[in-house]
Amino acid sequence: MKLLRLLSYFTIKLWFATALFPAFATAQTSLPYEQVFTNHSAIMLLIDPDSGSILDANQAAADFYGIDREKLRTMPIQDINQFTPDQVKAERQLAKQENRNFFIFRHKLSDGSIRTVEVHSTPVDYNGRLALLSIVHDISEDRERQEELRHYRFRLEELVDQKTAELSAAYKAGNYWMLGLIGTLGAFLALLSYLLLERYLAHKRLLQAEQRQREILFGTNVGTWEWNVQTGEAVFNQKWAEMLGFSLGELEPTSVETWHDRAHPDDLKQSREKLEEVFSGETDHYDCEVRMRHKNGKWVWVLDRGRVVEWTKDGKPLRMSGTHSDITRLKTSEEKVRQLAMTDYLTGLSNRAHFSQCLEQNVEIARLEGRKFALIVMDLDRFKPVNDSFGHPVGDDLLRVVAATIRKCTRHDDIVSRLGGDEFAIIITDYTDEKDALVCAERISDEISKPLEVMGNEVKIGVSIGIACYPDDADTAEALIKNADLAMYRAKKSSTKVAS
Repeated sequence: MKLLRLLSYFTIKLWFATALFPAFATAQTSLPYEQVFTNHSAIMLLIDPDSGSILDANQAAADFYGIDREKLRTMPIQDINQFTPDQVKAERQLAKQENRNFFIFRHKLSDGSIRTVEVHSTPVDYNGRLALLSIVHDISEDRERQEELRHYRFRLEELVDQKTAELSAAYKAGNYWMLGLIGTLGAFLALLSYLLLERYLAHKRLLQAEQRQREILFGTNVGTWEWNVQTGEAVFNQKWAEMLGFSLGELEPTSVETWHDRAHPDDLKQSREKLEEVFSGETDHYDCEVRMRHKNGKWVWVLDRGRVVEWTKDGKPLRMSGTHSDITRLKTSEEKVRQLAMTDYLTGLSNRAHFSQCLEQNVEIARLEGRKFALIVMDLDRFKPVNDSFGHPVGDDLLRVVAATIRKCTRHDDIVSRLGGDEFAIIITDYTDEKDALVCAERISDEISKPLEVMGNEVKIGVSIGIACYPDDADTAEALIKNADLAMYRAKKSSTKVAS
């Protein structure tokens, strides 16, 4: 059976070398990739080595897992493999030390059953990208046969003991007690030697496993933790301490309070809620992003993951273990993307989407705290003639000059936005009365109405401004915008450039 699996494995690898690396093709009659991959009887998966996403799966894989191919292509391998990331690393390290080219994993099928599988993986070029071709063999029955043999061995030992006792009784009855004694003693010594050898080998395997675990933890780039939920005792590794700029000795003795004291107060509630979901059985794992205070006073983002590994007899969580990963760079990148999504590309001001979000938030805050704020909307006058006469580059630069002028005339906390075209809006976040908003609007009108130097051209434009105040003019975001627009159109039709 093992030989057949190996022959199948090398046959598939040879085909993929031909199908995915055309330079290795030696015949014109090779079957197309889709036909061979889809219809081959071996279970095959194509996996992205970076994300763990399943890029493709053949029909044999769909039949084995009980999941159709389309759904498999949307799943990460982590949904199937029951090993934790640390267990996967440990198995890879063990395979390397034992000089074998396959891994032993536990895969979950759609019906909830768990199968022991042997996975052979090899890198391939898949549509111009690196992927892992994983060939999966179900070896559950092999493992069951090994268990049966182990049981048979123990049963055989029991029979030997029984027969030895019977022989001893027979020899004693026949006055052959000496021979029986020698036979019994020999059997006993043989069994004792076997048990001592087994104990020695088991102890050696345990020491090797502990050594592998230490090597894996030393080589990993994440912090590890173990927490006694009932006593509060906690153990962290050196990497976790280094993540926060400390040596582990500086933080010892450690407990759950060591983590609690360094976590951002605003993130503790979320962490407690997620832990309760695990303790109540709503989910089987804890996964939370928290900020941790670095030794230099700054905050670093940490992805905190873990599972309950031991429960008390009455069903309460006893021990949890997990990892800490520094995701500060990822969160910084996400924030930059979010800022780009909320920023006007031309002027660098807040865009319409961000303006709408801020206006809704200000209405809600003002309603809860009984505060006032003002909304100013404005539209440039004579902008189109400038655009038509000097061209779009000058028009774009003019909008940038106007944006800088508006920003100069407002306070730091005021929200200045470009709504599109030559329309701008300002949220005056806190003010005493309507006069504050009028003073700001008139200052903007005076500055924009002056001749402006734009790309070596002197241009002269104007601006029409409308003001609406919360809650005097309106108490919803939609109504505020409507009333401010109406005021702006009144200003545009009159000689007064500012209206409320």
